[in-house]
Amino acid sequence: MKKRVNAVLIVIIFLGTIARIYLGFQKEYFHMDEAYSYGLMNYNKLSIVDNEDFLNKWHTKEYYLDYLEINKNEIFNLKPIWENQKNDVHPPFYYLLLRIMASFTIDNFTKWTGILLNIIFFGISTVFVYLISKELFQNPYYSLAVSFINTFSGIALNSALYIRMYELCNLNILVITYLHIKLYKNKNASLKDYFKLLPVLLIGGLTHYYYFIYVLGVYLVYSILCIKNKRFEDLKKYNIICIVSAFAYILIWPYAIKHILYGTRGIKENTSIFISYIKFVIFVWIANKEFYYYLLPIFIILIIGISKSKTQKIFKANNSSIKFLIYPTIIYFIVISKNAPYLENRYLIPIYSITIISSIYYIKVYLNKFWSNKDTLFIEAFLFLIMCYLPLVSKIDFEYSYSKYNHIAQKVENENLPIIYVFNTQNNRFLDDIYLFTLSPKSVIIKYEDLTEENLEKIIGNEKNFFLICNEGVEKEKFKNLYTKLEYLQKLNAAEMYKIEV
Repeated sequence: MKKRVNAVLIVIIFLGTIARIYLGFQKEYFHMDEAYSYGLMNYNKLSIVDNEDFLNKWHTKEYYLDYLEINKNEIFNLKPIWENQKNDVHPPFYYLLLRIMASFTIDNFTKWTGILLNIIFFGISTVFVYLISKELFQNPYYSLAVSFINTFSGIALNSALYIRMYELCNLNILVITYLHIKLYKNKNASLKDYFKLLPVLLIGGLTHYYYFIYVLGVYLVYSILCIKNKRFEDLKKYNIICIVSAFAYILIWPYAIKHILYGTRGIKENTSIFISYIKFVIFVWIANKEFYYYLLPIFIILIIGISKSKTQKIFKANNSSIKFLIYPTIIYFIVISKNAPYLENRYLIPIYSITIISSIYYIKVYLNKFWSNKDTLFIEAFLFLIMCYLPLVSKIDFEYSYSKYNHIAQKVENENLPIIYVFNTQNNRFLDDIYLFTLSPKSVIIKYEDLTEENLEKIIGNEKNFFLICNEGVEKEKFKNLYTKLEYLQKLNAAEMYKIEV
């Protein structure tokens, strides 16, 4: 039985890996934070925009590639990992792992270093999804079904394409949740057993600060359950490890205090109740879209409909372990909806697996009022497999593949023309489009605030055919008047792109 279950779990991970590799080939562009991921683990400063020679000077593609890739003379220089994160707003662990992966592609920038790293995280996460589900459902078949659904949910596939620390954060949250469930069930746990939390707390905190929001929820649940059940010795051991972990974390990464309390992404943001409520509603909408392809309300209606005519059975009590998932998730969701700087799905990636497990669990609890375990498994598997199959029949575009850019990177590479970027420095999102500059033979970034027709002609020189990019805040009409053969190509994330023939 165990061998058969393990074999099925391996098949699920294998199929999930194939799906992610396939989607990886579809990824054709990058978000600016993905460019930051590569630059922050490698470059000698936070952003290439900070270079003194960045503006008003022609550069070859190698100038921009240097920001994204590790060169031969940088192989053993790990200083940027520490220094850049110290000066930015994130802890360093993810960048260390990305740096290790990128070390296998010296002098070569490729999306695959980040995507393959996410696939590794996914594989390990799937094991913990199974283990947590096994604790909750007490049924290997249900646990395998949950692992499969989690593997092919929309947000899971999307997160594999997004080259940031969020997939690792999802893994960290799964591990800390599983350890808390096991420790609470073990009434004879020694201090040594509690020490298993130490490396997990450190790694999670060194990956992303939002991890601490979830950990606070888990801490509260564990403490309240210990007090309620008079397990004061366990509570004492638990708090000793939490205090030791906190001191160890500050010793390793003291910059967290500044980042969390005083940074631009810290806790000092003051948002009105009305705005917080609106953001909460928007994040609920985003969650329904990203986790369930908008289907969860329909599923709930269907489940209530098919169960209404059944004779009610004896209600089965909840497994208390679910408290380690649901309450921390609610706390995380509320805090994130208030404090997240952008209304984007990436802030929900750290809790996607926990949320999917929890939603399947509570649907099962409801169905078990009316149906047997076997029938319940069939109903849930049928509904959620429809959800997982939906992208294949509806041809849903995954956000982080950036297919909306209509192969613009391929066009730049094929046509081999220079790029002229008129850059309004007050709207600095240059890294959103740095990838294009690694494909063009040469390019120049012209500071818009200093732009005149005379110095524009001087910088452009004898170039007859080129791509023109204007970011937000640049008056495009003047270029339409200057160049009669101006072809509009593409709206980029924070800019617009044209092709010009003089």
